[in-house]
Amino acid sequence: MKKSLIEYVISIEEKDDLHIIRLIVLLQALTGKKQNFSIEISELAKLDFFLRYPIALQKALSILKTSKMIEISETEKNNIEVKTLYFHYSPWNIKFRKLLKVMAARLLISWNLKGRKVEVELTTHAYSALSEITDLEIFENLRSQSKLIKTHLSTLSQVKINSLINEILVETTFANLGERL
Repeated sequence: MKKSLIEYVISIEEKDDLHIIRLIVLLQALTGKKQNFSIEISELAKLDFFLRYPIALQKALSILKTSKMIEISETEKNNIEVKTLYFHYSPWNIKFRKLLKVMAARLLISWNLKGRKVEVELTTHAYSALSEITDLEIFENLRSQSKLIKTHLSTLSQVKINSLINEILVETTFANLGERL
């Protein structure tokens, strides 16, 4: 039996591979030349939020009044997830922690808890995977957006990141409610 488009999209969303690639690319950008770094899990989840939802990154860059902007396709702007972003997003989502555990089980990262922070290190398997996808044009946006996140967002305080996310979520939610009214 042939799957409907919705069933197909749901089946892709449930697969971890694309989420893992996104996180590896983000971690590599955040790590830079260092081999490992420390970050709070909730902070990593929040930075991943901006990478997962380019519309949120675009709005954050606009709010921060940076000269850098990203191009977003109509598909990304009108994505069903964007319309339900307020209800879908949570940096404490169990799925995010599960994803880190899957990455560790696949030997893509090693991580240790250090108080409230997690020390993350990309493994040689992760760098091998990165070298395979580096040449693929389809992941170019992920790489460039990850660099923007490192440059403009990773240095912000948790309070400022929370404020940005709240502003984006409220703006997106009310914009979508206005479309329906």
